[in-house]
Amino acid sequence: MHRFNEAGTASTVLVRLLPDYAGTVLWCPHPVAYAATHLDPALVADLIRWEIGYYDALTDDFGWRSAELASEFTATGIRLALRLAVQLGSGFDIEFASYEAGVATRRFRSGCPADNPRATSAFAALARTAA
Repeated sequence: MHRFNEAGTASTVLVRLLPDYAGTVLWCPHPVAYAATHLDPALVADLIRWEIGYYDALTDDFGWRSAELASEFTATGIRLALRLAVQLGSGFDIEFASYEAGVATRRFRSGCPADNPRATSAFAALARTAA
């Protein structure tokens, strides 16, 4: 589950959460198909809904239709990042960089073992093959 850096200390696996016209919002480091994740189906459904909502919230010039929609995108992204962190456990950093102006990139990590060991194994394998 852990990757090790050159100093031999454990490092976490980075999973990024962002919509980017890849058919998924999960990146480790490349786009990750939902079917390969073994995540809870309710979380996957919410990730898909969030991505669709993001595209619907944009103008033709890729600006936000309203400040409220931008804020909602950020708040939902934070909630989803936290849920993903809980499913994957303490060996994973979940990074969420909102497209809302003025919002800093945030990282989330669970302090507990994974709620979903199958998803943990799937993401650990993805990270190993990308290294």
